[in-house]
Amino acid sequence: MKKFRVSDELKREIRYALHELLGVIERFNPQTKRLFLELRETLKKTREQTISLEHIAEHLDTAQMNDLIKAFSLYLMLINIIEERFEATKADIQETIEELIQEGFDRPDIIDTLKKIRFYPVFTAHPTESRRRTFLEAHREFSDLFDKIFGYDDQEAKKRFRYRLTLLWQTSLIRKEKIEVLFELDNLLFILESSVLDALADLNQSIERHTGILQKPITRLGSWIGGDRDGNPYVTNEVMVEAMKIQHNTIIGLYIHKIDRLIRELSISTDQREVKKELLDSITQEAKYLSDKSIKLHKSEPFRAKLSLMRQKLKNRLLFINAINEPNFYYHSPKELLRDIDLILDSLDPISKEGVMELRELVLHCGFHLLKMDFREHKSKIKNALFEILSLMGLSDTSIAQMPSAKQIQTIVKALAKPPVNLSQFLDGTSEETAQILEAFIKIRWAKEKINKRIIDSFILSMTTDASDLLAVLWFAKQARLWIPGKEAHISITPLFETIEDLKNAASIIRTLYQIKPYRRYLKDRDNTQEVMIGYSDSSKDGGLFASSYNLNKATKDLIALGEELGIRFLLFHGRGGSISRGGGPTEAAILASPYKAVDGFLKLTEQGEVISSKYLNPKIARFNLTKTIQALLKKSVYDRFGIKDECEENPNFDQILQLISDTSYQVYKELVYEDRDFLTYFKEATPIEFISKLNLGSRPAKRKKSESIEDLRAIPWVFAWTQNRSIMPAWYGVGSGLEAAKERYDLSALKELYAHCPFFKTTIDNIELILTKVDLNIAKLYNQFVHDPAIAHKIFTKIQDEFEKTKTHILAIKEKDSLLEKDPLLRQSILLRKPYLTALSIFQIELIKKYKTAKYKKQQERLLNLIHTTIVGIAQGLRNTG
Repeated sequence: MKKFRVSDELKREIRYALHELLGVIERFNPQTKRLFLELRETLKKTREQTISLEHIAEHLDTAQMNDLIKAFSLYLMLINIIEERFEATKADIQETIEELIQEGFDRPDIIDTLKKIRFYPVFTAHPTESRRRTFLEAHREFSDLFDKIFGYDDQEAKKRFRYRLTLLWQTSLIRKEKIEVLFELDNLLFILESSVLDALADLNQSIERHTGILQKPITRLGSWIGGDRDGNPYVTNEVMVEAMKIQHNTIIGLYIHKIDRLIRELSISTDQREVKKELLDSITQEAKYLSDKSIKLHKSEPFRAKLSLMRQKLKNRLLFINAINEPNFYYHSPKELLRDIDLILDSLDPISKEGVMELRELVLHCGFHLLKMDFREHKSKIKNALFEILSLMGLSDTSIAQMPSAKQIQTIVKALAKPPVNLSQFLDGTSEETAQILEAFIKIRWAKEKINKRIIDSFILSMTTDASDLLAVLWFAKQARLWIPGKEAHISITPLFETIEDLKNAASIIRTLYQIKPYRRYLKDRDNTQEVMIGYSDSSKDGGLFASSYNLNKATKDLIALGEELGIRFLLFHGRGGSISRGGGPTEAAILASPYKAVDGFLKLTEQGEVISSKYLNPKIARFNLTKTIQALLKKSVYDRFGIKDECEENPNFDQILQLISDTSYQVYKELVYEDRDFLTYFKEATPIEFISKLNLGSRPAKRKKSESIEDLRAIPWVFAWTQNRSIMPAWYGVGSGLEAAKERYDLSALKELYAHCPFFKTTIDNIELILTKVDLNIAKLYNQFVHDPAIAHKIFTKIQDEFEKTKTHILAIKEKDSLLEKDPLLRQSILLRKPYLTALSIFQIELIKKYKTAKYKKQQERLLNLIHTTIVGIAQGLRNTG
């Protein structure tokens, strides 16, 4: 959550929202309004007490509870919308340029750095957006309506607000059906078309005021929807191809729509203005494709004539994707479209260029693919497929999977030395899983040829642990002609390092790969660049937040040092989650706190679930968030370029302290989560994980495998469950012990100095402090009643409680404060504003779980399950994150 300025205007909007909501509730059920106000007053007076509310909840029937859950959830949604609008103050790249000039950097160097920046936000379909599409659309509209109501006292907007709120009151908060992959894509396309693309164009134009017209975009958009099949059986090759076609057709359709508007607007006539010969010649060359009607209408209107030709080429482009025979007249690539756009621009005066420039910005960013899709698969699937095929080809025996790494590498290298084979020949003679992998490579090649070479680039290998994992992908890439040695490499083989141990070994694995001749050849064909994805979610689940953050930081430094040694440029892809427990938090602070040369003009990161809607659903907010990221990226890139390091980089004593905190927190976390034999029981019974796994959030299953272990549980439901029971344990557990160990060895003053001079440590501690403010162990303790063995409940909860107090005490001492967020009262007020309503929703959830566990009939259980799911959505709204 960002800081925001609490003002009379913000309070006025919240009061208005409450007034309108109460009006809607009263029209449907006056008793619900009375109960809502009574509970609200009770909770505001006794923030830390829940006894009276528990008593009230026990005596409510399910219909009353349903209405109250909906009332509190809608109110929290409206508060979020209002706060988001106030958070998104005006931001401009000019501010950062001026700051850097004041710091002593030359303007030409700053602008040169700005031109070279590349920012890749990658939108994932991870199931952390708990709201339905209906509520996302309402969220988007309410934001606009607030602007009209409080900016212009628009009476029609007030009527519309009341109308939409009335409809939402009668709408279920939860999805009744399991969401499908292509529905997830549809949700993302809604956000792109209604917000992000306009925000991007606006931002790009503001940047071009400093840089001149850009030939390459600073920001490119990515997606995992349709390409992320790691543990998701619903992402098939057919779904992947369909997603790519939808992306292609959506963006081409958008270009046609914009050209239709330009045809209506650009009525400029040659008898009123001279037009350049190049434009007229291009029309003459293609005139045969104009209809007789168009020739007559546009004889003296060259811009309309040219745009009509462009429209026809785009229409034919839509046919080309599925055509057996290639059309005669269509755009082969976005470059051809950009050339035509530039021909028009060259003949227009500056003011008349506006609409055409908007089209150009869009084509520059989106090409013919709209989103660059990443492909992700688990390393075991790729290697199993490779070993099966090599065995069929007589290049290995069936026992290769059990052989040591060196033997596997030797076998794959020998196979790479052979001429490429046609993968299609193996489709019928292999297992279904292997055939799926083979077909995936064939389809990727098809998509690059038919849609756009940029449609897929990164091939991400989950749980990479060894150099042989990446060599397996290289073999498939060679056979599919995605890598032609010595000529071109149209695929980025991207290892994903996810556990603490794998992060520690990351540089060593890449070093091993570099020593292997075919991989070194591949790197050369990629201009000696290597993308590496580092996973925040699984590493945090594996070892706790601090150990994860420290080892991600250290792995980054190790890779940068290796890159300088070997002459490789590493492009780091940050797999950050939405919540702090999974590597989330303010993006700008994370960029500025990253190691020296970790950015160097490039940032690729995942944008997940509820983060997408909170950051990008509204155009103004999207523009603000994109600008803030580019500002931080520019600043850090200038620092990296000119050798500016923070004190943390220069002081080896600081790293010793950080490593001690990391090692200690890791050990304490592992002792509880993985070594205490009762912990899994406690997790399953003292959190609502049972109900989260049944909630229709996304297309992915909650687990990679059918297993009861924490290792196989995905990081998202893991964090989601602890967030729902309000302990949010993964975000801080072990940190207090780590800080205590450092304090005992180095004393408190050393930790204070570390906080003052090490941006990495400061950002981590500030993020943890924010989470501690959201923790409510009084609520968490109530979930202990669901643990069958009271001794287990007491033992585990006591450990959690003790570590919480320890963490809180040491952070307050380091920051020299008496209470959490003491020096940030506005942010504290924002959190406390939600607390009464969150408490109510948590109590309702607990009461409903009690009723569910004692229900005798299936239909009764189904009704209660729906209500429990509704509380889950409401609590996620109030905390502004899920997993």
